[in-house]
Amino acid sequence: MTEETFDDETLEELEIFFREAIARILEREDGEAFLAWVRREAAGRLPRLFERLPDEAARRSSASELGRALWNSVPLPGNGFRPRPVAEPERNDPCPCGSGLKYKKCCAPWAAEVPSFDPEGIWRLVVEALPLEQVEALGQSGRVPRHLVGDLATSFLDDGDPERALALVQPMFERSDRLDRLDERDATALNAFLEAHDNLDLLEEKALVVERLTKTLKPALRAVLWENQVRAHAVEGELDEAWTALEKARQDDPESPALGPLEVSLLMSEGRTAEAGERARFFRERFRRDPGMVTEAGMELLDKVATDPEAAQLEFSLGEEVKDGILRLQELLARLEAPAATYGIQPVDGDPGAGRLVPPASLRQAEEGWDQAFFGAAPELDSGDEEEDDDELDPWSEEDAARWLAFLPDVPAVLDSVEVLEDIAHSVSELGLDRYPFLDRPLLKPILDRGLAVVRQALAAHPGTTRLPEDAEPNGSALALIVAAAVQADRLGEPDRGRELREWLDVLDPMGAEEAGADLP
Repeated sequence: MTEETFDDETLEELEIFFREAIARILEREDGEAFLAWVRREAAGRLPRLFERLPDEAARRSSASELGRALWNSVPLPGNGFRPRPVAEPERNDPCPCGSGLKYKKCCAPWAAEVPSFDPEGIWRLVVEALPLEQVEALGQSGRVPRHLVGDLATSFLDDGDPERALALVQPMFERSDRLDRLDERDATALNAFLEAHDNLDLLEEKALVVERLTKTLKPALRAVLWENQVRAHAVEGELDEAWTALEKARQDDPESPALGPLEVSLLMSEGRTAEAGERARFFRERFRRDPGMVTEAGMELLDKVATDPEAAQLEFSLGEEVKDGILRLQELLARLEAPAATYGIQPVDGDPGAGRLVPPASLRQAEEGWDQAFFGAAPELDSGDEEEDDDELDPWSEEDAARWLAFLPDVPAVLDSVEVLEDIAHSVSELGLDRYPFLDRPLLKPILDRGLAVVRQALAAHPGTTRLPEDAEPNGSALALIVAAAVQADRLGEPDRGRELREWLDVLDPMGAEEAGADLP
């Protein structure tokens, strides 16, 4: 009977049993009482394990040996967090299971069948079962094997229990007699110690800890501290401080494999996409020669940024779902045919040659769906609250952007609407073309070009209309698209196109063009 032969259901039974068994051990620390409980309860609590055994005698023997092996593995608070093992009987001793037989004739053959216990698993269940004050005492005792402390603390952080994680690792970094013995092997414990402070919002305490440890840790471990500070400053948007911490980490440990992914992440945080791609390719080649140096997550980041810096930048800044939505929109715009829905034009009373764009009924229906996708469910607001609500709209919040980007491939007809195209163009421009310049030509330009095509198509169908006054909506959206296209043309080094668009704007809305002059080059 080995652990490799257990199916998932049996392993689940064992985990539940071990949790209860270890809680019982720690509660009373009474070996005889615990062994009696296991002999009495094990077969009923582990049916999938014990049903494999041939008879009642085998089940009794297996339970007895399982209980002894488990008792011998558990560190006891009352014994300085050391086990108090029950020795294996001599072969000719009476068997402790109570059968009346000699040990060699009863339970001894089953001792080898008991599965071995993972020390980390035992320690985790012990720390989990102890009251918090005893976890602190355990940390002070130093009895948890050094190579397990950091992993155990990290597992408690992952499970949302930073108090237990901090209680376990804090003594390592508080006791001066231990600090001199710490080195890079304690990096995981140090990261867990600092992360627990973050999770518990102990920011002032963490600042004092960082100041103290920078003066006492050895360089290789101090580099881990600085690397943690890089991440902490970057999360807060304190990029100057993050670069300073990265340089200090590099001084303490120039060969640290964490430096590459951290540098690339900071470059991405500043929108230096091309430079991030170059550095990612450099570090990726370096680590390919020695792949064990860098973590799997670090190598994944380097590979993404090196392979496609622009897509990686979008994912890094906006999330994977939004990045995928932007790429799908680019593909959709590239394959769309000419606008299918032609706007009508309604004459403006008392203004010959002026008209107001009128979307067809099918397009109005699509626009209603867009409004729900883009703006979300309309809240019930007093009239005085509307402006405040508009100010709070963030089209690039991950949830909202994913929603409206998913809507467009499902209802591509909405991309014939000048109002929708203006919403998208404004959102892309607002995203920051200085930060994401790679979106200008493949994404923003097709959006603006489509808007121009919609306007030209409507005017061609109504040759008597020569002007589109801005105050006759949705003309304002059409004119805004032309203004944005003229600005973009100059930005992309297309002066002739920019001049042509400005002249067209002068014709369509002379008064508005004069007012928009400040926006145009």
